[in-house]
Amino acid sequence: MSRSRRGRFATVGAAVVALAFGMAACGNAKAGISNGGGGAPGVTDHQITVGSIANVTGPLSSGFAPIVNGVQAYFSMVNAEGGVAGRTLKLAYQEDDQGSPTTDLSVAQQLVLQNKVFAVVGVGTPFFGGAAYLAQKGTPTFGYAVSTDWQDRPTLFADYGSVLCFPCGAPGDAYTAQQLGAKSIAVISYGVPQSAAACKAAVTGMRALGLNVSFTDTNLVFGGDPTPDVLQMKNNNVDMFFSCLDVNGNVGFARAISQNGLTMKQVWFNGYDRSTLAQYGSIMNGVYFGLQHVPFEAALAFPGVYPGLDTYIKEMQKYQPKFTYDEVALDGWIAADQFVTGLKAVGKNLTQKSLVAAINKEKAYNGDGLTTPVDWTKSHSGSPPPYCQAAVVVENGAFVPAFVHNNQVFTCFDLHSATPVPAAPGTPGPSGI
Repeated sequence: MSRSRRGRFATVGAAVVALAFGMAACGNAKAGISNGGGGAPGVTDHQITVGSIANVTGPLSSGFAPIVNGVQAYFSMVNAEGGVAGRTLKLAYQEDDQGSPTTDLSVAQQLVLQNKVFAVVGVGTPFFGGAAYLAQKGTPTFGYAVSTDWQDRPTLFADYGSVLCFPCGAPGDAYTAQQLGAKSIAVISYGVPQSAAACKAAVTGMRALGLNVSFTDTNLVFGGDPTPDVLQMKNNNVDMFFSCLDVNGNVGFARAISQNGLTMKQVWFNGYDRSTLAQYGSIMNGVYFGLQHVPFEAALAFPGVYPGLDTYIKEMQKYQPKFTYDEVALDGWIAADQFVTGLKAVGKNLTQKSLVAAINKEKAYNGDGLTTPVDWTKSHSGSPPPYCQAAVVVENGAFVPAFVHNNQVFTCFDLHSATPVPAAPGTPGPSGI
């Protein structure tokens, strides 16, 4: 459950995915790769102007639009402190790609050619059709990745690294199963790549590590009846259920599991959301989630241990309170922090090229204490170990940090082992396994 936003894109229905793939061919043309534009569009002595691209009104908007709110809150905090090198930050152009790769390309071109932004800060979209164009133009770009469009483009910086590595999550999956005493495991996903890829990697990885994955269905129809699968799970004495489904799919399976008299541990790759918990609390009790960031609940559970999280919550409550506990808003905050970290490294003599060069020298960027470190000398084209995850479990209607050791919420692994290894230098929280 690491190195990829595995659950986020599982919310796509099969019909939407089919339509979007037909459109995607129009928006992902090959383009040259730049190491950064030479100039400084959008930069004056007193201001840096940027834009964002998010799926604000498309069918999947709830999983992407809040990235802009996280960027806005971070910029408000920085500007209140006087900006960066005497310049304030302005998110002047907030583009909505409506979940369309062709529209995404169009608004990316508009931001560069018409609006002349210095950077794109806050990309949250299922189909990043403008990725190749922004890379070719050398426009520094920040957001989170749910596709391979970010990979091998040194001016594009995705939260948690720009490579989606589904197999890298398998050791964490196996560790979770071992910790919970699983003897017979079921793995379920929809039959679309955005859902199935994570679960297929989990199956391969867990079996390679000696776990009994006794039942799989990686071709479930979106909206389909879970009962046949649950009955097969019952026949196979399944005691742990791994799901790459959306929240509605997860809830449907949880209900069918209960109705058919089964008792089992459940791991969902999607649903770590307080509004979801408020609606489905009784169904979610005992469900585990894997995270790539410090859990929000660590602020109260371990006071003062994760100051980066404390800052995030404090400033979000001040500037964007509705989105404080939204993972997508947190992604926007991290994207903005990465941008500002680069600006501070460059100083007054700012260009796009100098910003990109400064960030690509970073070897342990951790979102100001929110994530495990990203090595930008390697993370455009690979996913270097260790592979770390945090976890929460639902207990009595609340998320609670799980598998914590000495107040350290992250557990880390090498690629082919479920035995924890030391975290990399720069990992938030106490050191040690």
